[in-house]
Amino acid sequence: MKKSWSSLSLGATLLAGSAVLSRILGLIRDMVIAATFGVGHGEGIYALDAYYVAFRIPDLIYTFLVAGAMSAAFIPIYTKLKKKSQKEASLFASRVIHGLLILLLIGAGVMWLLAPFFIPWMTPGFNEGMQEQTIVLTRIMLISPIFLGLSSVFQGIENSHKTFLGIALAPLLYNLSLILGAWIWGESHGVQALAWGVVVGSILHFMIQWPSVLKTPFAYHWDWKLKTQVMKDFITLTLPRLLGIALTQLSVLVDTFLASLLVVGSLSVYNYSLNLQSLPHGIVAVSVSIAVFSTLAEHEKDAKAFKETIFKSLHAILFWVLPAIAGLFLLRFEIVELLLQRGAFDAASSLRTSTMLGIFIWAALGQSLIPLFARAFYSLHDTKTPVLIAFFSLGVQIILSLVLIQIYNLPVWALAISAIVGSSLNAVLLAIFIHSRINARLSDYFNKKQFFVLVNVSLMSCAVLITQSFTYPSLLLEVLSSATIGVLTYLLCSKLSQTIPRSL
Repeated sequence: MKKSWSSLSLGATLLAGSAVLSRILGLIRDMVIAATFGVGHGEGIYALDAYYVAFRIPDLIYTFLVAGAMSAAFIPIYTKLKKKSQKEASLFASRVIHGLLILLLIGAGVMWLLAPFFIPWMTPGFNEGMQEQTIVLTRIMLISPIFLGLSSVFQGIENSHKTFLGIALAPLLYNLSLILGAWIWGESHGVQALAWGVVVGSILHFMIQWPSVLKTPFAYHWDWKLKTQVMKDFITLTLPRLLGIALTQLSVLVDTFLASLLVVGSLSVYNYSLNLQSLPHGIVAVSVSIAVFSTLAEHEKDAKAFKETIFKSLHAILFWVLPAIAGLFLLRFEIVELLLQRGAFDAASSLRTSTMLGIFIWAALGQSLIPLFARAFYSLHDTKTPVLIAFFSLGVQIILSLVLIQIYNLPVWALAISAIVGSSLNAVLLAIFIHSRINARLSDYFNKKQFFVLVNVSLMSCAVLITQSFTYPSLLLEVLSSATIGVLTYLLCSKLSQTIPRSL
């Protein structure tokens, strides 16, 4: 078990390091986009809201056809097969590649043809010019899910063999492509530069996986026999997850629909705050959950090792996510102003984004716990329970969004309130149900270590508030001073209370 956890720790650390770099690049990307386009007050080639709507379509194809299958079914099945025969595992992976390629090509082709029909329905608040721009951008970016889909299969193979380098490098190249597209061609080609940046980034995302995959025992086979028992098992495990993803995407589409009815720039404000809000979730929770998945799959019949892996991972996630959430909340105005307020992104845009972020950030806690608990179910070959929970939670979230925006006429930050409710409900229900499946004790969730994490976060918050009360010659110095004092206070308190995860 110690060896498995050591491999997990190294993988999680590598992925977390990559996530940090990727998020830094993501912030630079948003800085470049904000300086060039602001919150999308311009129309025509500078209609940033049109880009964010168009991005939803290829993202929907990728998430629906690929992400569900990879997260719920591929790794458990591949891991199980390679224990018996690497050739059988390679045949399975090759068939998955072929099946996904067919589905992605068909899906992209259908969306390309139907874009002029469903884009106006999605964006009733857009004028005709912005809808035309959205259609053009959608058709360009439909290339991206094809390469991202193939890349995801490669990442599943790497994960199963506990090789994480390709997984770590892929998002860095993807973000670099978007940065260069916005920086070099943004002024001259507008939001189409962003769209082509997505396409080039997806190709690089795919290509960077090759060296790592070639180092694994996986061997590609030109085998198109998709009607096998293993493929049927794969589809059986995937289908429930697809239903959950369908509802997730419906939630996203509802948010997009509602935001398009609000004042111009609401979608851009939503996405800027979403990118900042997702820092704790993307850096820590996703990294740990990806790295832990194959280990959980290996220990599905070893109850003690399975529980130990879950609760060590849970502590690691809470240890880093909670202070990050508190820090982003306390420094939200300074961070948004420092990172985004320049060029076309004015003080009013900064205030709108900071207000949205101040609410949205609290959804990060639930969002950070969902991947770990969901993958615990997937490792037990149970994809139905997380889907049913997601179905209920997201249903509540969608209804709440409609009520707050359509009935109470609240601004775009109301969508953040709905996200808090939906993600928190999802995480709590997952914890309750996995608790019964693995015969865990309540103290495994809320033990002495977790209590001291909360105490240490509170002490850190006090230190940040005191540091903020001083006057600084520059905003950068204020943010750096507050963040540094906060981090040092938290780590010192954690060392004194011995809550630092030793394995991560």
